[in-house]
Amino acid sequence: MTLTIPSKAVDGALRLARVPADKILDIAPESRATASLGLAVDRADAAVRGAAASILSDPALREDAKKRETAADQREQASRLRAEAEAKMDEAKARTQAKQAEAEKRREEAAADAEKKREKAKKDEKQRKANAAKAAESRKKAAQAEAQTTKEKSNSNAKENRLEALETKAEALEVKEAAVRAADEARRVKKAAEATKEERKSS
Repeated sequence: MTLTIPSKAVDGALRLARVPADKILDIAPESRATASLGLAVDRADAAVRGAAASILSDPALREDAKKRETAADQREQASRLRAEAEAKMDEAKARTQAKQAEAEKRREEAAADAEKKREKAKKDEKQRKANAAKAAESRKKAAQAEAQTTKEKSNSNAKENRLEALETKAEALEVKEAAVRAADEARRVKKAAEATKEERKSS
């Protein structure tokens, strides 16, 4: 693109006018603010070139202004798309962080629930063992009591049996003594009868 003398003068003046803004944009970190400032400078540059082209009736300057305005539009669209993409990325990142936080919360809750279940299982097992030991002790005491009762009953039966045996023996002795006395009495009566008989014969 070949510029005429007036066009060159306009271009030089605009380049000179842009120097402070361009220096700021060169040293400032890239951000939405610096992008907006650069876009504003480019649009102002294109607008001034377009106005100068109309005043000077310079088609080359008008074409340059149009190209700069188109480039500014494209940069603005690109900046908008980047901003939308960044917003979507931020949103996606926020959703991801929220999901991670929720997943971590669920993991913590699951771990806490598992720990509660383990503690409950330990407590239940301890209680079960205590109940089993108590039941075993109760059975042991019942068995001991039953054994003691059986022993006492056995001893009582043995005493009763011994008493009955002694009573039977005493009765047998009494019967034997009665028989001996009866035998003695029979012999005495027999002797007396014989003596009486002998006396009768003598007389």
